[in-house]
Amino acid sequence: MNEDTLLGRLQELAPFADREAARRAFEATLRALRRGLSEDESDWLAVALGPALSGPLLRETHAGEMTTAELYRWMKRYTKQRKGIAVEQAQVVCRALAELLPGPDLERLKKHLPELADLFQVPEASATAAPPRRLRSAPTDHTLAGGRPGSTRPISEAGPSDRDLAGANPEDRAQSQSVARARNPHSETKLSSTRGLTQEREERTLARAGGTGRR
Repeated sequence: MNEDTLLGRLQELAPFADREAARRAFEATLRALRRGLSEDESDWLAVALGPALSGPLLRETHAGEMTTAELYRWMKRYTKQRKGIAVEQAQVVCRALAELLPGPDLERLKKHLPELADLFQVPEASATAAPPRRLRSAPTDHTLAGGRPGSTRPISEAGPSDRDLAGANPEDRAQSQSVARARNPHSETKLSSTRGLTQEREERTLARAGGTGRR
């Protein structure tokens, strides 16, 4: 097994401070696992790991069947960490071994450490989530030519509803000060309705100027 690959994978799986912290977690886990392995099985695992990684196996001896509780207890002792951290580190190391050991070696390890078999399971890759549906975006053209109309009714048709206009007095539909509302809007300027030219209304015609006219 390649040392750089193993330590790199450990750093990917857990927030180890640095490479040395990952190595210490790996060595503590191997020491704890060794207490559940016989001499023959320890030798076999040392060959599978290679000389660069198998040193911790030589520092411990077989102590009997290894349970999950025992593994965590020894991990806490070896790492000198709180139990929660020690448990997490053991789980991370076991997962990395499950990913990197060849299939036959992994099955052999699980066979001789049956109580820990669940720790050597590689999680199945989760199904790729379907990409989120893209919402239909609103038009970005805000010009009169390309913008989205605010109403489907043209300006020429805008105005009161037909029901409001039905039977209404035309004068009521006009503004109070509009030309249309006046009864005779141009009475001051229309020749047909004016009471005379301005001079005549002011009684300043030439005929009346200066008293009586010529006979």
